[in-house]
Amino acid sequence: MADCPEVILGSVSIPTEDYGKIQSVADQGRNLWRLSPIRTAQIVGSEHLGLSPTDVYTMVEQFIEPGSGLPHAVVRVKHGPCTFLVELYQPEKRGPKGIWIVDSVLTVER
Repeated sequence: MADCPEVILGSVSIPTEDYGKIQSVADQGRNLWRLSPIRTAQIVGSEHLGLSPTDVYTMVEQFIEPGSGLPHAVVRVKHGPCTFLVELYQPEKRGPKGIWIVDSVLTVER
């Protein structure tokens, strides 16, 4: 989207993310923001994807992927004149003690 070229769209892969290590840190009571899809979208989005911590982040839905049973979440982000959907999933543990990882960022047409 021409209005917000700073935001990275599409499939997200952050090479420094070691899911097992991130889960272990959360299990030790640190970086507990990883247990919230909204906070994960906000922090990872701000640090790696061109979003801002002051953008408006709203939970759209959480669902279990049929077949794999993998939990997913979708967070809407209002970033200036643009709106994005950040898709996340839980790669390690399922439920409230599982970390969230950003899978993709999609633009919402106005």
